[in-house]
Amino acid sequence: MIKFYIRTALNGLKKNLKLYVPQIISSAVLFAIMYIMFSLCFDETLNHSRGGRYLGIFMGLGITVISILSLVIIFYANNFLMRQRKREYGLYHVLGLEKKHIINIMLVENIITHTISIISGALLGLLFYRLASLTIFNLYKLELTGSLKIFSFSALFFTMIIFVGIYALTYIFNCISLIKLKTTELLLSSSYGEKEPKIKWIVFILGLAFLGTGYFLALTIEKPMEALAFFFVAVICVIFGTYFLFTAGSIFILKALKKKKSFYYKPEHMISVSGMLYRMKQNAAGLASIAILATGVLIMLATTVTLYRGIDDDIENKFPHDMYFNLREWSDNNRTSRDFTEDEAIAVLKEACGSLGLKVTAFGLKESMEIPFILQDDTLVTAESDDGGISFNYNFVSRSDVKSITFITDKTYYVLTGEQIGLNDNEMAFAKLSNDNWSPEKVKVLGLELVNKHTIKKNPLSSSVAEVGNCFLFVVNSDTFNRIHMELKNKYGNDTILIRGEFFADIEGDEEQKMELFETIRDNLYQKGEAKGVSYNIYNPKIRWEEREEEYLLNGSLLFLGILLSMVCFFATALIIYYKQITEGYDDRNRFQIMEKVGLSKPEIKKTIKSQILMVFFIPLLVAGIHTLAAYSILSKIMALLTTTNIFLLCTGIVFVIFSLIYITIYSITARTYFKIVS
Repeated sequence: MIKFYIRTALNGLKKNLKLYVPQIISSAVLFAIMYIMFSLCFDETLNHSRGGRYLGIFMGLGITVISILSLVIIFYANNFLMRQRKREYGLYHVLGLEKKHIINIMLVENIITHTISIISGALLGLLFYRLASLTIFNLYKLELTGSLKIFSFSALFFTMIIFVGIYALTYIFNCISLIKLKTTELLLSSSYGEKEPKIKWIVFILGLAFLGTGYFLALTIEKPMEALAFFFVAVICVIFGTYFLFTAGSIFILKALKKKKSFYYKPEHMISVSGMLYRMKQNAAGLASIAILATGVLIMLATTVTLYRGIDDDIENKFPHDMYFNLREWSDNNRTSRDFTEDEAIAVLKEACGSLGLKVTAFGLKESMEIPFILQDDTLVTAESDDGGISFNYNFVSRSDVKSITFITDKTYYVLTGEQIGLNDNEMAFAKLSNDNWSPEKVKVLGLELVNKHTIKKNPLSSSVAEVGNCFLFVVNSDTFNRIHMELKNKYGNDTILIRGEFFADIEGDEEQKMELFETIRDNLYQKGEAKGVSYNIYNPKIRWEEREEEYLLNGSLLFLGILLSMVCFFATALIIYYKQITEGYDDRNRFQIMEKVGLSKPEIKKTIKSQILMVFFIPLLVAGIHTLAAYSILSKIMALLTTTNIFLLCTGIVFVIFSLIYITIYSITARTYFKIVS
C-alpha cells in the first residue's frame, strides 16, 4: 500500500509540476532567509564584533516577523494548490479510494515537496550565509577579524522546527477541509462559477472611512512625536481600508465602467471588465495583498536606506567637534562635587596631548539649561512636583503642550558656531530643535519678557536635546541666563536646576590617537586624585569617530533587516501574482476558446487578454505608489526625529523606480504562463 501511495503521489506531483515549483522555491527561499538570521544570531565572531548587540536584537525581531510571513505565504500557496487539486482528489474517491487513502497520498506529497524545500533552503542558506556576513561587515564599516561559521547546526535545527510546524499545520488544515467536503463538491470545486457580485455598500463605506482616516492622520499630523505615536494607527487603517475597497470599491468601479458605453462596448474592454466583475470576489484579497506588500517594501527600504545614507550628515550636524567630555572633582568625605573650570580642563587636556605628541586645535565650553515649560498664551509656565522638581501631570496636560527649552548664552553660541549675536537683557535668538510649528515673536519667562531678535536655522547643539519633540533653543546674554538660573534655583532648589557644562575640543591626530587620549586623561586624573585624596573623573566622553561607528552599527543592522524582509515581501508578491495568473488562465481558457469559435479573432483575443492583465496587475502598483506618497508626510516627520538628512524623498523615489522595474519583470514572466494556458 505504501508503494501505491508513493507512486500515486509522484504521478500527481508530476502532472501539477507548474503548481508545485513556485511553492517549493518560495518555501526554500523563506527557509534560507530564516536560517541566515538564526546563523547570524549564533555566530560568535559576529556576536563579539562591535555591532553584535544590535544584530542579535534586530535578527530576533526579523525571525519573529518572517515566521509570521512564512505562515501566511505557505498557507496561501497551500490553499491555492488545494483548490486546484480537489477535483483530482474527488476522482480518486469516485474510483474507490477512501478519504483516509487520499489523506495518506496527500501526506506523501507533502513529505516529498517539503523535504525538497528544506534541503534546497538549507543549501541556499549555506551558500549565501557568508555573503550575508560579509555584507553586514561592509555595512558596519568594520574589518573582519576571526573566521565566520560555515555551518550552524543550531540554526538549522531551529529553522526546521519552525517550518516543520508550519507544514504540519497546513497538512492538518487540508485533512479537515477534505473530510468535510462531499464527493460532488470535490469533483465540481474547480468548476464553480461566481455570480455577478453586488456592491456591499457597508464594506465600501467602511473602506472609505478607514482609508480616509489613515490618509488624514498621515497628511495632517505636524509634530514628530505625534507622528510616531499615530503612525501604526494610520497603517492599520490603511490596511483595512485597502482590503475593504478592493473588495467593494473594485466592484463599484467595474460596474461604473460597465455603464459607460463609450468604454465598455469594445471587445477587449467588454470581455475583460465582465470577466473581472464575475471573479472579483476571489481577486480582491489577492490584489489588496499585493498592494499592501508592495507598500511595505517601498517604506521599509526607503526609510532604512535614508537612515544609512544620512549617517555622515547626522554626525557632522550633531558632533561638529572631535570630542566632548566633562571633568569633575568628587570628595568622598563630605560628599560634594564640582566641575572643572575652563583653565583646569584645558590644562588637563594639554598635558595628556603633550604626552602623546598631539596638538589641541580648538577648545571651548558649552553651558546650557534644559527646562520643561507649558505654554499658556505668550507665557512659559513651570509646574512644581511633589519632590520639589519640575514636572507635569500628563493626565491633565497634553505632552504636545509641554515645550522643552534649552537656554545657552550668546558666548556659548559664539564658541559653538563662531557667529556673534549681540543681545540685550530683554532679547533672545530662537531655534527649533524639532518640527514643532511654534515660533514666537515674544514670550514671557519667569516674569521676564524676551523679544525674538534672530531666528537660528542650523542647530548648534549636539545629540540629546534635538532628538525629541517640542524642543527649542533660546540664546540669551549672560545676565539674562544667570537671572533665569537664579529664579529657577530660588523656586525649586539648588540640586534641581543645574547648568550642564560640556567641554569640546578638536585634536590633531588620527582616530586611534584620539581614543588613546581619553585613557591617558583618565590615568592622569586618577594619579592626581590619589595624591590629593579626592576623585577626579571624566564623564560622558563622546568621540565623533565612535559616534559615527555606533550609527553605522545601528543603521547597518536596520538596513540589513529591511533588505531581508523586503526580499520576503518580493517573493510573496511574485507568488501571489504567479498563482493569480494560473487561476485566471484556467478560468479564461474555456471562455476565450468559445469566443474564438463564435468569431473573435486571435489578435482581438490577445488584445483583450493584454487589457485584462494590465488592468488587474498594475492597479496594486498604482495603489502602492499612492499609499507611499500619502505616507511620505508622516514618515518625514518621524525621520526628522531619527536623522538630519533631507534625502528621504530622493531615496523613496529611487526605491519606487527599482521596485516598479522588478514588478514589471515579475509581471512579464508570469504573463507568459497565462498566455500559454489560455492559448
